[in-house]
Amino acid sequence: MNVLTQKCMEIGKLCSSVEEIEFNNNNREQWARKSNVEVYGIPERKNENLISLLQTVFDKTHLQFNINTDIDFITRVASKKNDVKKSKPIIVRFICRWKKDEFLSAVRKLKLKCCDIGFNGNNNSIFFNDHLTSLNKALLQSVKKAAKDKGYEFVWVKNYSIMARRSNTSPVLHFVKSIDLKKIV
Repeated sequence: MNVLTQKCMEIGKLCSSVEEIEFNNNNREQWARKSNVEVYGIPERKNENLISLLQTVFDKTHLQFNINTDIDFITRVASKKNDVKKSKPIIVRFICRWKKDEFLSAVRKLKLKCCDIGFNGNNNSIFFNDHLTSLNKALLQSVKKAAKDKGYEFVWVKNYSIMARRSNTSPVLHFVKSIDLKKIV
């Protein structure tokens, strides 16, 4: 075996190792976010009180939530796109994952708009999502694009799993890596 072939094989093994490390790191990062909800669409106000804002959202759900015992932290985070016109998303970390799931389920059914939580005259929708890693967000966008191009009706995320299906009666496809995009035919 010549030196070039040997080096090509070594590079291939190294690339596979790097891919596996990145995949495992992404899974660990996603696991660390399992109790987080990402909120988009709430305008920023100077000297805003995110705890009070979250309490208003909690009150709309009519479920039993206690800011002091159910929430670890709430903060705004800078968007990677640096779009000055868009409000920074809000990250809410729940102490208990089942409380996060209960909240997410309830708040999504409400289909809240900004005017529902005190932003009078603002009818923009508020979106509540699982807090995906940047790799999983990119994968979700790729799945949405491929699914749209192929006429799929549904793409969604549940418990950090990205899924799609062509229709109500077709099987659910799961997406973990970009290679899984081949499943969309």
